[in-house]
Amino acid sequence: MAGHGVQPVEDFGRLLEEMLGAASAIKRTSTIEPPLNKSDLAELFERVPSVLPASSPESRKHIIETAARDAFNNLLATTAIDAPEFVKLWDLLDIISILSDDEWTEPGLLFWLVEELLDSQTIAGCRKIFDYLESRRERITAKHFSQKNLVILRSCNELLRRLSRAEDTAFCGRVFIFLFQSFPLGDKSSVNLRGEYHVENVTSFDAPPAKDVDPEKMEVDPEPKDKSKAVNGTSKKAAEDASNVPKGVTFSIAEKALSPDELYPIFWALQQSFSQPKRLFDQANFAEFKAGLEATMAMFVKVQAETMGRPTKTVEDSKKGTKRKRGQGDDDLANAFNPKYLTSRDLFELEISDLSFRRHTLVQALIIMDFLLSLSAKAKEKLAKASLPQNANKSVMYADQTLSEEDAKWALDMKKFLADYIKKDFEGAFFLRMVESVISRDKNWARWKIENCPSFARDSVTSQEYLQAKTSARQATTRKRVRMNNWAVLDLNFLSQGETRNGLERLKDPSRYQLPSYKTYQSKIELDDMDIDMARDDETKNAAVEAKASKSWRALRIASGTKLCAFDKIERSDKIDDIFRDDAKSEEPATNGDEEAVAGEETTTPKDRRPIVISGPSGVGKGTLVTLLMERHQKILGKKASHTTRQPREGEVHGQHYFFITKDEYNVMRDGDQFIEYNNFNGNDYGTSKNVVDGIIASGKIPVMEMDMHGIQQLKDNGYAARFIFLAPPEMEELQRRLQRRGSDDEETIQKRLEIAQQELEQAKSEGFHDKVFINDDLETTFKQLESYIFGLEESVEGPSQLVLSGEKARSAEPTNVEVEMVDTGAPAPEDSSKASISGTDNAKAAASELKTAEEAVTAGGETS
Repeated sequence: MAGHGVQPVEDFGRLLEEMLGAASAIKRTSTIEPPLNKSDLAELFERVPSVLPASSPESRKHIIETAARDAFNNLLATTAIDAPEFVKLWDLLDIISILSDDEWTEPGLLFWLVEELLDSQTIAGCRKIFDYLESRRERITAKHFSQKNLVILRSCNELLRRLSRAEDTAFCGRVFIFLFQSFPLGDKSSVNLRGEYHVENVTSFDAPPAKDVDPEKMEVDPEPKDKSKAVNGTSKKAAEDASNVPKGVTFSIAEKALSPDELYPIFWALQQSFSQPKRLFDQANFAEFKAGLEATMAMFVKVQAETMGRPTKTVEDSKKGTKRKRGQGDDDLANAFNPKYLTSRDLFELEISDLSFRRHTLVQALIIMDFLLSLSAKAKEKLAKASLPQNANKSVMYADQTLSEEDAKWALDMKKFLADYIKKDFEGAFFLRMVESVISRDKNWARWKIENCPSFARDSVTSQEYLQAKTSARQATTRKRVRMNNWAVLDLNFLSQGETRNGLERLKDPSRYQLPSYKTYQSKIELDDMDIDMARDDETKNAAVEAKASKSWRALRIASGTKLCAFDKIERSDKIDDIFRDDAKSEEPATNGDEEAVAGEETTTPKDRRPIVISGPSGVGKGTLVTLLMERHQKILGKKASHTTRQPREGEVHGQHYFFITKDEYNVMRDGDQFIEYNNFNGNDYGTSKNVVDGIIASGKIPVMEMDMHGIQQLKDNGYAARFIFLAPPEMEELQRRLQRRGSDDEETIQKRLEIAQQELEQAKSEGFHDKVFINDDLETTFKQLESYIFGLEESVEGPSQLVLSGEKARSAEPTNVEVEMVDTGAPAPEDSSKASISGTDNAKAAASELKTAEEAVTAGGETS
């Protein structure tokens, strides 16, 4: 790096080299993402003040700019944009952006360099550069935007001048979107305040050939054999179609029909008025424009009459493929649209037969009609009554120009005729509605321009205004209509009239408040179908259709809880028979991969279909037991995969073990209340998605979730209905040995997991926190007991299972019923059962003594799911 013979520039240049080297070590990818942050190079950024001399801020900015330009030019001269080493230039721009935000250099330096970079690259290279700008847009526009906006606007406009609107349409759109997102909505940088038009947009066309006419001998057209078939050069049918204009129109289109050669110069001359509407202020030009537009519409009507009934080019193009094979990179060319048509005389007849060509002409005509109608006396009067500001933009109001009543009538009639003509073409009503929407929105922008572009910014709402609005909304939604009669004086004799049953018994009828089955609507919908088929008039048919739609909606609403998977099979809203079909597969018993029944017998669907939440310390065997449950009951149970921001470990699959997402995606889901529980462990975020759990339930399965104590507490705080199962190791030392054998954590992490395990043990001791507790000493035995509990095959026990109380708490406890699953821990077990159930009603000491071994065995802890 030359340094220009200035020592501070050389010193800062070396610091920049160190930053780029450190950035390469931190960011090992050759892509634009992820961006460099100040925290990644914190130590090097702290050295910036010491490298720069104690001079004025302006001189320091010049030093940094000179050194940055030297580094930029060196990288640009030695590295191609397609090379992986070009990532250094993205890193350099990130560093300059950070220095700019910290006011060490000029705010516009980043875009000065980007502007030079765009000038040095091809269009393909510019796309990559714009990828960088789009990825950093929020960062580079967050600070000092007022000092960057002009250079941003200039660089983007220079890029747009290089791009072809026909072949680079998508890229142009990206540049415009970048500008719209960067600049505030009320910014005037892109507003044509003076109402100037693009007068350079000149449409050139062939001059009409001169006709050599012999004055002594004039060629006369022969008389047609059937005069009824010729009206101004068109057939009788075309003339009839041409005269089909809206009622009240003051001109006759049929009289304006010309031959293509005669229409050619008249048609292309209309583009002068389309691009420069102020020409119409001259009465001669306006008369010429009216005649030309009427002649054009006469030809369009004739072409429409001749092509009516056969597929248009738009329809044919949608059905046929390309005529030749295209290579890679030709997709943009295939989808390109050239807004500038060819004006050759030889192509004119082909162009006017194209529906797309005619529509573009019609859109221009509709825009001009709205412009003319805005100059009518009625529109001027309406604008005068409006409350315009004193500084109104009079340059776009055209106060000295008023359209005559006759011309305004012509413009209104022509607008109606154009709309009626568009509706008759392929999907014409849809196209007209789209054009009218665009024009109406443009009127709003024109009105905003007339008002001299007032700011869109609004003052923030104060806390008092917010509370007042909240109170008013609550009152408006809770206010009830005052009853005319008091409840005490209402006649309730109707409850006992008409039936022998007592009125209160009728009110207690379950059919009044219980949700019916969706299958009850099947026969009712079939009856409605019969009424539709047998309806004698439209009124009866419409009533039957509405009745069927109401029943279908209710059936779908009820079935959404249990038959959501059948919704994908429904293709029509009036044909929902698929939800009434029984899914035989859902009634089959769960089997393992060898199609053998679990535990030697057929397993039925659990009666308790609440989600199952399994917790326990890390290393206790949660994952192994859940995997066994999924393998043997894959048709009944569904495992939930959590969302996490950590990187996947070796062998982990996205969507199977976890959903691996970015920090920003996690924040969006958390802020959007998409998690039923979420937590942070070892610096990584975890969460259980509502949509994932609901999807398992909708498929007819029971969700199985692994969760820690914080997640369970969140579920309980929110009243989430589930079955909570706790797995404990036989001893704390055994848990530590398991974690050490696993080899995935260091000793510090293991100790942290053991501390969490002790906390979970204390929480598990609280009454009612877990529905069941198992001590996992023997895997197969624990699995059988867990399976029996889930499927309701064990003996029913009232109340939740409790962990054994320890020490003084056991001796001083009130008489309780305590139940602990014993799995070969060395404690004496009943002869006929592996379960030890002790009821102490008179002697709490005896209960604590008999459960001493179990008490010492139970520990808790775990990794967040």
